[in-house]
Amino acid sequence: MLTLKNLETFVWVVRLGGFGHAAKRLNTTQSAVSQRIALLESALGATLLERQPRQVLPTSKGRELLPYAEQMLRLQSDLLHVIGAPDAFRGHIRLGVSETIAHTCLLHLVQKMQTTYPQVVMDIEVDISTNLRDALLRGDLDMIIPAMPILEPNVRNVDFVGYPMAWVASPALELPRTGVTLKDIAHYPVITYPKSTRPYQDLRDMFLRADITDFKIYGNTSLSAIARMCSGGIGIAAMPPEVISRELNQEELYVIDVVDAILPDLRFTISYVLTPDTHLLDAIAQFALDMLAEAENSQVSKP
Repeated sequence: MLTLKNLETFVWVVRLGGFGHAAKRLNTTQSAVSQRIALLESALGATLLERQPRQVLPTSKGRELLPYAEQMLRLQSDLLHVIGAPDAFRGHIRLGVSETIAHTCLLHLVQKMQTTYPQVVMDIEVDISTNLRDALLRGDLDMIIPAMPILEPNVRNVDFVGYPMAWVASPALELPRTGVTLKDIAHYPVITYPKSTRPYQDLRDMFLRADITDFKIYGNTSLSAIARMCSGGIGIAAMPPEVISRELNQEELYVIDVVDAILPDLRFTISYVLTPDTHLLDAIAQFALDMLAEAENSQVSKP
């Protein structure tokens, strides 16, 4: 049977190199993928895929079909983009986000998505940026919001949001709120994001540039754990105040002004692989930017 659904299934099997990966991407079962491919091969009277031990490859007929199948999917996507209302967009999006995003704008994003794109189903995975990058490039995720752009030629990176970083301490340490120096900070462990992240590397470079070699940085994948360790007086945290507003309001933690060490903002991108049918991902990325601009404008307009 020659349908767009069967053609889409064929395209994703070829792109991802396997029935299992395509099933995850299409939010269906591997047997359903096999059935769609069998119907497509029957309709065209040709074998389209060659099943090998570790991957599935297109046959010569499959390679001939691929650009036509992609073109049909592109035309469908263009049609929805030009003519369709937001609720005409249908699909299953696997979104990966950094924990900072999960603690800040994710809830608002998902709520607005449900209202604007009610036919789009979204699965959400929270992980560190390096793992999100790998999952995107493997095809396990469709779109990610990492704390770094993905420098690959087939990936689109949209600058999204930035959060100021700050030095944070517990009252148990009895540190002054102002006039602290980086040498003062070095007397305590600094608790922050994992070793593979930009904040960790920025901290390490900051100490080394100041000729401070006797320092300790404790990397942690959990922002909640960082906040708890800091509240317990284990060390000084380097993290966005945005994610610990409760602890700051209840004075479990407070921000320290380090006069000779201003931390760079933590910036996030929206990243996704470019394919012939990315209009839905384009629409979601633009939607997220519009949501952010709307929130900023409402803050400015407040008396």
